[in-house]
Amino acid sequence: MTSISRPLLAIVLLASSFAPAASADDTVDVARAWGLIGTWAADCDAPAVKGRGAIISYEVTAEGNLIYRRDHDPSDINEVANARVEPDQTLVLSIVLPKARQTRENGIVKTTDGGIRSVFNRGEDGSYTIREARFIANGKPTPALRKCD
Repeated sequence: MTSISRPLLAIVLLASSFAPAASADDTVDVARAWGLIGTWAADCDAPAVKGRGAIISYEVTAEGNLIYRRDHDPSDINEVANARVEPDQTLVLSIVLPKARQTRENGIVKTTDGGIRSVFNRGEDGSYTIREARFIANGKPTPALRKCD
């Protein structure tokens, strides 16, 4: 190995070790700039009911990762692997769901009164649980959530 190759290799290895942290930082920055960080619910005074999904929190961990938590449940925490804002201002989150062994994309829009609403939720296989702001299973509209904190 030449004397120039060793420093170059060291720089490449050092730079690649920071790639995941930069991605997590970018995800948090996008979510923060969009106004997502915090707790959201249709009724902020209602008690959390495990598994109901009535209270949604987007939090930044001590390690600097963005997580999605439902109903203040410590067993229902999922990592947000990526966040991007579409030209129409829809925030698209890629959420890793290890229990379900899948990653899903969730599209969120802001409502006119400052709340948020899910407009789509789709799996990597193209399956939808939410489309056009309605649940596929029953056709009901997704709830508008307001910020609780």
